[in-house]
Amino acid sequence: MVIKIASMVGAPDLGTPTLAPYSGDLESAFQKLSGLGYDGIELMIRRPGQIDGNWLCQLLDRYHLSLAGLCTGHVFGEDNLGLVGSDLHTDPAALERAQEFIDFAAAYFAPGTLVNIGRFRGTGDPARPEASLEAYVKAFQQVADYAAPRKVRLILEPVTRGEVNFIHSTQDGLRMVQWVGRPNFGVMLDTYHMDREDGNLIDSLVEAGPLCWHMHFSDSNRCYPGSADIAFDRVVSVLNQIGYQGYVGMEIKVWPDADAAARNSIEYLRQFIPVHSL
Repeated sequence: MVIKIASMVGAPDLGTPTLAPYSGDLESAFQKLSGLGYDGIELMIRRPGQIDGNWLCQLLDRYHLSLAGLCTGHVFGEDNLGLVGSDLHTDPAALERAQEFIDFAAAYFAPGTLVNIGRFRGTGDPARPEASLEAYVKAFQQVADYAAPRKVRLILEPVTRGEVNFIHSTQDGLRMVQWVGRPNFGVMLDTYHMDREDGNLIDSLVEAGPLCWHMHFSDSNRCYPGSADIAFDRVVSVLNQIGYQGYVGMEIKVWPDADAAARNSIEYLRQFIPVHSL
């Protein structure tokens, strides 16, 4: 099984721009990405329970794409929902939204479908770091325990400081996975955040090993891979060495334009990642 390439796509319910070449018109996005040779898509969405899951599956099948995962960033960015707030309690509304994502993934997609937790982790309280981390552990365990019988996996994304208050580096993420201690709770790593927060991106990938269940690719300028200075040939080589078998998803700025961003990403990466065949 080889590494597969996906692109982020913004769902029609997003009210602000997202880091994806295409948003809004899912059929147009899927058609373009399929034509470029992508293997799958990640869906950035706010309310998955309000989309027709059967229609989405049919659309994916029509364009020979798979769902690489569901992303929750705009739940925090637009709806201001996070699992742990400054009071260090699990927010019931955020927990309900997490369950909506899990239920949708379980109802329409294969066992093991991924739901991302990035900014959706919530703010915590920077003045109480130890108590905040304890609150995250409890919240993540609660969500993971809801997801487990539904055969959904959760992936925690370390995010650079300035965007979140806690869990910045790969090492932070791995420690949290250990503390949570649930078999359906792993990490996803993003080359943009790793480039800023980790001492050595390559060493971090080796350290993460089988706990890394998903990757986001963008260069150090947050644009398409190959547009700046991250050595993606080395990144892909290490992923192969550690036996990584998931998707690498493009989460990138729309630059210089949507079509060029999508095309340049996959043309560059196909130098290192062969076309996936069943």
